[in-house]
Amino acid sequence: MSGDEIIQRRERNRSIMTRVLERLGSQDYVGACALLSEDVVCDWPYPPTPETPTEIRGRGEMESFFAGGMSAFEPYRYEITRVFDLVDPAVLIAEYESNSRYKVSGAPYRNHYLGIFRFEGEFVTHWREYIDPVVVAEVLATAEAES
Repeated sequence: MSGDEIIQRRERNRSIMTRVLERLGSQDYVGACALLSEDVVCDWPYPPTPETPTEIRGRGEMESFFAGGMSAFEPYRYEITRVFDLVDPAVLIAEYESNSRYKVSGAPYRNHYLGIFRFEGEFVTHWREYIDPVVVAEVLATAEAES
């Protein structure tokens, strides 16, 4: 692969990752998942909640997961803060933040994420996300405080 091809591939992958986060942030779960491969693997070494599986496989399963969990929040409005290119142009690491509101209590929700994305063609095939589950637990607890 030539230097120009590597640059083009990295630019394409950054664009795909950016569109995934933009669509998720605006609660377009179908559009976001259209950029995931049919057999995508998404995993969380530290799941957002104790009930969240550490791994989900498949585009349809991810769409259901996003619609079920993220719809309780105002749009996330993700902001990508840093992107790291790796030697392998099929993989990138991104840092991003969310800025949202938990609809149940009105509490603000802001979290920081580190995502490792692997691409094949025009799709994300693997997405590993590191999230601070303590921040998630704190905002979910605000619903109980409202009761």
